[in-house]
Amino acid sequence: MEHGSEHTEAEQYLRRFAATSPRRRARVAAQAPVERIQQAALRHRDPFVRRGCLEFLDHHANEASAAVFARALHDPVEPVRHTALHSIACETCRVDDLCAAEVVPHVAEVLAADPSPELRHKSIPVLLRLAARDPRARAAVARAAEDDDDPLVRAVARLALDGHHVRRRKAYQRRGSGAAAR
Repeated sequence: MEHGSEHTEAEQYLRRFAATSPRRRARVAAQAPVERIQQAALRHRDPFVRRGCLEFLDHHANEASAAVFARALHDPVEPVRHTALHSIACETCRVDDLCAAEVVPHVAEVLAADPSPELRHKSIPVLLRLAARDPRARAAVARAAEDDDDPLVRAVARLALDGHHVRRRKAYQRRGSGAAAR
């Protein structure tokens, strides 16, 4: 099967899945071409399809797709990376326990190197949620509190380390640049 037809198969399946009644979705999900959807999540030309594939995998093939989520954290399109961040660290969507030792390095890399301040911001509570299971998570947030290029990410990382709840980036922005210091 040629490269493009693999992606078409994934798209067709996702359209069929979306059109399925909620009562029948579990049965349809069990027949998913998971490998094709994983490939499309990483290589499809349309970022909306890549993101849709990641969302499907998050809910229906999470454990089998951890490596896909990790690779998708490097997607050139920011919304795709947002979905990948959620998917790699989502414990609600998993059947098995999340392995912090496998997830923390990827999320720490997002915090250290992603070009999007918003995505780096979102990685902070993820890392702190995993910090009890992997000390590298807290260390990554501490580095961001000192070194991140974005003053809001630095301030939020400091607040989070002090035990404050991390709100959405826009909430801090609405309150003004000094709001994160409070």
